[in-house]
Amino acid sequence: MLRILVLTALILASTLSGCGDETVYDWQRPHDTYQVGSFSKYQNAEALKSKLQKNGFDCRIETDIKNGQFFLNVLVDVYNKTPDTLPRLEQISGVKPYLRGPKTGETAKPAAPIPGKDI
Repeated sequence: MLRILVLTALILASTLSGCGDETVYDWQRPHDTYQVGSFSKYQNAEALKSKLQKNGFDCRIETDIKNGQFFLNVLVDVYNKTPDTLPRLEQISGVKPYLRGPKTGETAKPAAPIPGKDI
């Protein structure tokens, strides 16, 4: 009898554990991703990333290998685009931001490396 109660309690606990509110993470929200730099040196990519973070942008570094050359791409995720977002990104990074990924109804095309200042 005790085994049946324990088994029932375990089954009940496991079914109720999935009933909580689902967490929505930032990367799951709709957003645009812009490439604002491509570097061969980690220090330069990290410097741009920290400069962007100080200005309130959500950014990351992605590694890429094209034609045998290693690149560190600095990417910025923009969740709430305002009219001054792209000019601010261009002013901070020194290059025009490149929109990565498909636009509505279009297929994605491969991103060309944006030359950084150290290449």
